Amino acid sequence: MKTVRLLFWCGVAYGILLILVRGIFPPRSSPTLFLVGIPLIVIAVIIARDLATRSTVPAVASATRFPRVTLKEDPVQFLSGQIKAAMSASDSYFESVVRARLKELLMMKVSVEVGIERETARRALSDPRQGVKLLRSKELYTILYGQVPKTGLDRVKMIDEAIEMIGEWKG
Repeated sequence: MKTVRLLFWCGVAYGILLILVRGIFPPRSSPTLFLVGIPLIVIAVIIARDLATRSTVPAVASATRFPRVTLKEDPVQFLSGQIKAAMSASDSYFESVVRARLKELLMMKVSVEVGIERETARRALSDPRQGVKLLRSKELYTILYGQVPKTGLDRVKMIDEAIEMIGEWKG
C-alpha cells in the first residue's frame, strides 16, 4: 500500500512538472527527452529504493546468539539427579519422566530380543494381557504399569527393581 501511495504522489508531481514545463514551451513543439525519459527514470529509482529499504535480508545466525547446551555433569550424575527429584516429585512427574523412560528401555529391549517393531512392542506392552504374556513376568509388568509408589524410598526401590528386572529379561 505504501508503494501505491508513492506511485500516486510521483504521478501527481510528474503531472505538475509537465504542466509547468509545457506552459513555458510553445504548444507546437514536441516533448523532449527531459519531459518524458528523465521523470520516468527518477520514478523507477524512487520505487526501487523504496522497495529495497523495505525488503528483508536473511540474518546469519551467530554462534553467540544460540549458545550450545551442554551437560556439565556426566550422564550417571544427571540420571541420579532425576531419581532424587523423583523421590519427592508429584505422581505425574514420576509417571511422565521416570516411568516413561523405564518403559521406553523395556520396549526397546523387547523389540530387540523378540525381533518386532518398536511400535508393535509398545502396543503389546500397553495391553495388560499381551504385556504379561510377552514379558512372562507379572511382577515386572506390575512395577512398570501398576500404581505409582507413594513414598520416595518406595519409588527408589521400584526403580532399582525395574532396572534389575529389565536387565535380566530375555525374550
